Amino acid sequence: MRVAVVVGIAIGFWACAARPDPYLGSPSRGQMITHFDLALDARQHALFGELDDFRRVADELAQLEPADDLPAEIILQLGPMRWEAREASRARTVEEAASGASNIAATCGDCHAANGVPLGDRFTLGGPPPPGSPARHMAGLNWASRLLWDGLVGPSDRTWFTGAEGLKELGALPEGLPTDHDQNAVATMGARLRQLGDKATLARANRERVEVLADIWATCADCHTGPR
Repeated sequence: MRVAVVVGIAIGFWACAARPDPYLGSPSRGQMITHFDLALDARQHALFGELDDFRRVADELAQLEPADDLPAEIILQLGPMRWEAREASRARTVEEAASGASNIAATCGDCHAANGVPLGDRFTLGGPPPPGSPARHMAGLNWASRLLWDGLVGPSDRTWFTGAEGLKELGALPEGLPTDHDQNAVATMGARLRQLGDKATLARANRERVEVLADIWATCADCHTGPR
């Protein structure tokens, strides 16, 4: 679990990245912010393999009733998101949690696209920190992972492919990373992340992106939770 400390520091460097500008005014706009934040929390818990917290957040999303002023067409679009959240709330493994979080993100993007309000242009691409310590390297991986999530939620090809290229470049895990895994296992997981980055750059269909992102997050969770 020691790697979680490094990753926690890394995420602290980038906690304010890539959030769309707040919507102010109607209850429906406030609810969209709630959806966004809960989906982001689900992603973080899946990434760390925190199954109890992941299931709790997914259940909150599934139980969230539509705001009174939401148009009927958007209420219909929320149905698939709540369904995926309900399924995700039953996750028993880190792989199931990672898949559930990725599916939730995809339904958010489907709703945004169907209603003509894509968020892709609202996200900030930014960039990884300069190379250096393991914490800097992990911050870069978190940046790439977050852009892949943003690419589904937007939806945004530009954001997705920036994250995929970032993962290809940064996937190899640094030497000296404090972890309960042995170095051979760490090297294997780093190679796996780079392979998944390659796969992500080739993913065009939404279903392909959902599957590869789930594999990426499951690999991250395996590293964060230590040997099982």
